[in-house]
Amino acid sequence: MSYLKIKGVMPDGRSYRTVQVNSEGQLVLARPLVNIKKIRVRTAIEANGSAHSAGDILSNSDTDTAGLPWIFRDAARIAGGSGRIVQAEANTQVESQTHRIAMQVYTKYPTCELDDNAAAASPNPADGPYFVDEIAIPALSSRGLNSYAVATPSTVGNIPLTFVCEKGSKDLYVVAITLDATTHTATEWLDLTLYIEQD
Repeated sequence: MSYLKIKGVMPDGRSYRTVQVNSEGQLVLARPLVNIKKIRVRTAIEANGSAHSAGDILSNSDTDTAGLPWIFRDAARIAGGSGRIVQAEANTQVESQTHRIAMQVYTKYPTCELDDNAAAASPNPADGPYFVDEIAIPALSSRGLNSYAVATPSTVGNIPLTFVCEKGSKDLYVVAITLDATTHTATEWLDLTLYIEQD
């Protein structure tokens, strides 16, 4: 039986471990605490009635330079902190969608092409140092009126994915790319969700 638990920061200044005093008065390491955070970002895809070709960006605007990345706020517990993406999901309000989605993850706001319906050109050399990797969301499928898909460690998806946020930041940035041709209705929403095990 443990009588006391103390959570303390490790020498790296980022990760935490818990120590506890056991029934014999000894100070021992406790099992690591697991903190899973779910972050969902919803974006109305501009589409503008146009079909997306394989390799096109999925974002809020097809106006030149007006497209935005998907921003996952507070992905890390502390500024400059780390974690692992252990699950990723895509969910859209339109049924019968079957395209796959690539989620390119960055630790800094990307400078690459971000406009909806434009051909993806990322990662580029300027963003390379901040590019974590790419998560592959499998083909969407329909149940009811939505289309959705989930990437987990047991699917092809490049998960779990470890990241370390930039100094002073707790955020992650995602460039979403359709891997297959698809047609979207203008302003339909697309949810991208990350499940993150925070250090």
